[in-house]
Amino acid sequence: MNNTFKSLLAVFLFCFSFTIQAQDYINKIDTLLKANVNSTKPFSGSVLVAQKGKIIYRGAFGLSNLETNTKNTINSKYFIGSITKLYTAVAILQLIEKKQIHFTDKLSKWLPEINNSEKITIHHLLTHQSGLVRDSKQDYDAEVTYQERLFSVKNDSLRFQPGEKERYSSVGFYALTYILETVSGMPFEDYFDKYIFTPAEMQNTGVKKSKNQSIDNLSQGIGSAVDAYGVTDIGPARYFDSYSFAGGGSLYSTIDDMYAFFTALESGKLLSYNTVRMMKLKWPVEKPNKRTRLYHSYGWEIYDYSNEERPFLMIDYAGKIYGYKSMIRYYENDDIVIIALCNSRYSERSRLGSNIRKILLDKPYELPEAAPKPLNLTRSMKKHLGVYDFPSEKTTVEIKMINNKYTLTSHGDKPVYIHPIDEYTFQAKTIPLKITFHPTSKRKTQSLEFNFDNKMVETLSRKK
Repeated sequence: MNNTFKSLLAVFLFCFSFTIQAQDYINKIDTLLKANVNSTKPFSGSVLVAQKGKIIYRGAFGLSNLETNTKNTINSKYFIGSITKLYTAVAILQLIEKKQIHFTDKLSKWLPEINNSEKITIHHLLTHQSGLVRDSKQDYDAEVTYQERLFSVKNDSLRFQPGEKERYSSVGFYALTYILETVSGMPFEDYFDKYIFTPAEMQNTGVKKSKNQSIDNLSQGIGSAVDAYGVTDIGPARYFDSYSFAGGGSLYSTIDDMYAFFTALESGKLLSYNTVRMMKLKWPVEKPNKRTRLYHSYGWEIYDYSNEERPFLMIDYAGKIYGYKSMIRYYENDDIVIIALCNSRYSERSRLGSNIRKILLDKPYELPEAAPKPLNLTRSMKKHLGVYDFPSEKTTVEIKMINNKYTLTSHGDKPVYIHPIDEYTFQAKTIPLKITFHPTSKRKTQSLEFNFDNKMVETLSRKK
C-alpha cells in the first residue's frame, strides 16, 4: 500500500467519521426539539444551530396559524421583541465610530425634557445603568408613538443615580431611538435597513407600521384568548402595536436573517473588531448586585458562569412580547450559536439552548417532561364540581362544567379550562395550574390541593 493511498484512506475515514458524528448531533437535536414540542411547555417556532461558523441544524415546529392549521417553516417570520435593542445598540455604536456622538454625551443634549437627563450618558443608556424606569405608562397594545411612550415618563424620578446600578429599561432604548433618528436624520427603520440589514444581507427583517399591514410568512402569536363560552383557552395572542416600541422592540425576523446579522457583526461588516469586543465586556457599576450572573453590555446580555478552573461567559439576548419569544445565544468559548424564534408564549427556549450546547459537547442532557395526555370526563368525576373556600386569598374557587369541559373560576377572573390527567388530577393549559382532588367516601369531594407553578399553595375545603 503506497503512501498516497494511505493518505487518501485516512482522509476518507476522517470525513466519514465526521459525517457520522454530525448526523448524530442532528438526530439528537431533532429528538430534543420534538420532545419540547410534546412537553408541558410545547415549543412552536424555528431553530438554527451553528458551530465553528457552519450551520449544522435548522428546523421548524408547530403551527403558524391556529385557524388555518398552517405549519411553521424555517422561513417563518416572528416578532423578536427586545432583541431589537441589540440592533439599536449596533446603530448607536456606528454613530460613535463615525464620531457623530460620544459615549460621554449627556441625554440632555437631545432630550432636556427628561427628568435628570443631564446626569445620564449614552454609556448609561446602552448598559441599562441610566436609572430610568423600565416601561412607559401605556399598555403594549396602545396605538401611540415611541416618543409618546418616552415622554409619558419624562417627569418620573430615577430608580437610582446613573452608573450606581444596572436595571433593565426599555425607556432608555426609546431615548436611544430618538438620538439615532435626530443625529442620522433618518427614521430608525430606514437607518436599520441601510446600515444594518443591507450590509448583513438580511432580506426578511423589518417593522410592521400599521395594524392592518400584511406581512408574508409572519407566524401568528399564540397566547390565551376568551372563547365563545367566556372561558380562557389557548388562542391567538393579543394585538400589540409593535411599531410603537421602535428601537426597544419593534422588529420581526427569521432564523436565517438573525444568523446573517450575527455573522456580519462578528466579521466586522457592521462595526470594527474593537467595538465588537467592547460589546461583550462587563461594564462596572458602583453598587454591583452580587446575587446575579447577568450583566448588560453594549447590546448584549452577558451571563458570567466563570469559576476557578476557567472563564466562561454566555453571550445572550432574549425577547418576549404577546405570543412571541426569541433568543440569540453565543457560547463564545465553544463557538456555538443558537437562535430560537417562537410564536407561542408557552414555548421554552433558555433550557432548550443549554441542552443543545450539551449535545454538541457530548455532555449529558435532559429531555423535558412529556405533557400528560388528557382523559375523557367520567361520571365519577362529577363529585368534584362545586365551590371551595380559598381563605388565604379571601376568595373562592369554583369548579363547574362549561362547554362540556371542566373549568375553574377564582378571584373574579374569567374561567379557565382544566383537563383530567386521572380521576383526581386536573391541569390547565393556559396557566401553570394543577388541581388535585382528595378522595373521599362521601358523595361529593370535600377538599382539593391548589398547585400553581409547581408549588402547592393551599388545601381548600368545600364550601358548597
